[in-house]
Amino acid sequence: MSTVLNTLHLMFFSVLMASLEATVLVLLVLLVLRLFGNRLAPKWRHAFWLLVVLRLVLPLPLPASLNLLRLLPRQARIGLAPASPATAALSGARGVGDPSVSTVGGPIAALADKTGRAALFWLAQWQNLLAGIWLAGAAALLAGQLGAGWRTRRKIRHQRPLTDAAALNVLEDCKQEMRVHTPLAVIQSAAVGGPVLYGFVRPRLLLPAGFTESFSSAELRFVFLHEVGHVKRLDIPVNWLTTLALALHWFNPWAWYAFHRMQSDREAACDALALSRRGGSDNQAYGRTIIKVLERFHCPAVSPGMAGIWESKSQMKARIHMIAKFRKTDRCPVMAAALFSGLALAGLMLAGLAGTPPQRVAAGAVTVAPASGPWPKIIATFPRIGATGVDPKITEITVTFDRNMAKGFSWTGGPPYFPPNPPGLRPHWRNARTCVLPVRLQAARYYRVGINSPSFMNFRSADGVAARPAAIYFTTRGAGTAQRALTIKPRIVNLVPANGARNVAPSLTAIRVTFNVPMSSGFSWTGGGPEFPKSPQGRRPYWTDGHKVCVLPVKLEPHHTYRLGLNSLTYLGFQNAGGLPLDPVTLTFRTR
Repeated sequence: MSTVLNTLHLMFFSVLMASLEATVLVLLVLLVLRLFGNRLAPKWRHAFWLLVVLRLVLPLPLPASLNLLRLLPRQARIGLAPASPATAALSGARGVGDPSVSTVGGPIAALADKTGRAALFWLAQWQNLLAGIWLAGAAALLAGQLGAGWRTRRKIRHQRPLTDAAALNVLEDCKQEMRVHTPLAVIQSAAVGGPVLYGFVRPRLLLPAGFTESFSSAELRFVFLHEVGHVKRLDIPVNWLTTLALALHWFNPWAWYAFHRMQSDREAACDALALSRRGGSDNQAYGRTIIKVLERFHCPAVSPGMAGIWESKSQMKARIHMIAKFRKTDRCPVMAAALFSGLALAGLMLAGLAGTPPQRVAAGAVTVAPASGPWPKIIATFPRIGATGVDPKITEITVTFDRNMAKGFSWTGGPPYFPPNPPGLRPHWRNARTCVLPVRLQAARYYRVGINSPSFMNFRSADGVAARPAAIYFTTRGAGTAQRALTIKPRIVNLVPANGARNVAPSLTAIRVTFNVPMSSGFSWTGGGPEFPKSPQGRRPYWTDGHKVCVLPVKLEPHHTYRLGLNSLTYLGFQNAGGLPLDPVTLTFRTR
C-alpha cells in the first residue's frame, strides 16, 4: 500500500509542477499571439499550442543532460528550484527574510512549535485527499472520452461504406491534391450530425445521412479537402495527446482554455491548407460551403478520435474572416520559426525548474537528499556548535568549509530559533571558504541556524557538490536550564524490544523508544518491505511520557526477522525540541 501511495504522490506532485509551468507557457503563448498573431499563419499558431500540450503530458522534469538551466552561470541558477509550500530559506538569490524550513514533500515534519506541527499534519491529510480526487477526476475524464469513442464505433460498426462513385472520385482527387496516401473509407450514418474524421489506426470519414446528396461536387471538394487536411496534419493523434493532457490537468482552467484555442487554430490551419491547394482563388466559395455545413449540421466532436468542422459562433466569425483574407503565402516564416524556437526554449527552461519531485515518506520525516561523492565538510563555525554563554552582542554567524565554495548559500531555519537579520545587511562570503550571516541576538535565548536543507542546497563546492545539511546551535549568555537543554544531542536510552533480541513474543503490540531529552513531535520510522513491521489498521505512532518516549504500534508475525530505522541520511524526523536530529539507528529483532 505504501508503494502505491508513494507512486500516487509522486505523480500528483509532478503533475502539479507541470501544470504550473504549462500555465506560464500558456501566458507566454497568449502574449506572443497578442503581439504577432495577425502576422502568423494558422499552422504556426496551432504549433505554439502544441508546445503547451507537450509540456502538460511530460510532467516529470527533464534529465540533467537536457536541462538548459545548466548552461547558465551557477550564480544565475541559485534559488531557481521551487520550494514546497511549507518551506523557505535564506538563500543567495532569495534575499533575507524570515525563513522557515520544515518539510520537503513528506507530509509531516518536526517543527519547533506545536501549531506548525498540527498545520503540517492536516496538510498531509489534504495531500492524500487531493491526490485521490485528482486521480478520480483523471480516470473519469479518460473513461468518458473512451466511452464516447466506443459508442460511436458501436453505432457505425455494421454500416456499409459509401458507394457513390462521383463522391468517392472527388475524395480521391482531394487526397491526390493533399498528397495523402492513407486509405480513407467514407460512411454515411445517422449516428453523426456533421462531417467528421474518425479513427486513429484506420481513419474513416463519417458523413450524416444524405450528406452527399445535399452538396454539389464543388462543395464536397471543399469539405473533403478540409477533412483530408486533418489526416495530413495528423490531427487525430494530436487529439489523443491533448485528451491525455486534459485528463492529467483537468483541474487547471488554463489547460482547458489552451485546448479550446488550439481547436480553433487547428480548424483554421486546415482551412488554410485546403485553400492553399486551390491556389487561394476560391475563398468565397469555400467560406460559403463551411457556413452551409455549420447551418445544417450541429454536433460537436466529443471523442479524441474525432476531428470535425464545428465551432462556436464567435470562433466562426474569426475563421470566416481568415478565409476571406487568405492568400497563398507563408507569412513571416522566419519570424514564426524564431518565435516557435523561443517558446520551445522557454518550455525547456520551465521544465528545468521542477527539480526532482519529492518522495512521500512516513509521517514525521524530513527528507534530505543523499550526497554522492565527497561533499564539502564544515571545519569551523562561530559560535562553536553547541556553545553556551555566547555573547549576545556578536553580530555575525560564520561557517568555514574545507574547500573553495561557489557563491550561493542556504541559511535555513525558522522561528522561534532562527535569529533575526539586521535591516539592510545580507549574507555574504568573506572569502572563498567562509560565509557570514549578519544577525541580531538577544540574551538568554537558544538559537539554531541550518546550513543547507532538504529543499535548499545552495552551499556547494566550486565544482557543484552540495554540502550535507547541518546546523549551528548555541545559547546566549543568561540562558536558563531549559534553553541549555535544547543543545543536548538526543540519544536512545532504552529500546523495547532490545536491539538484536532473538526471542521476541509475536504478541508484542508496540515498539517503544526512550530518549534522554524531550523530543519534538516529528518522527522518522524508516525502512520498508517484509522486514518492516506492519501497523494495525488506524493506529499511528505517538509520543508519551513528556515527549521522551515514541511508540510505534505493530502487528508482528512469529518466526520473522524485523529491521527498521530511526532516522537515516534521508529522513531526520526524530529531533529534540531544539531541532537537533538523532544520529541514525537501526533496530533489528526476531520473533519466536
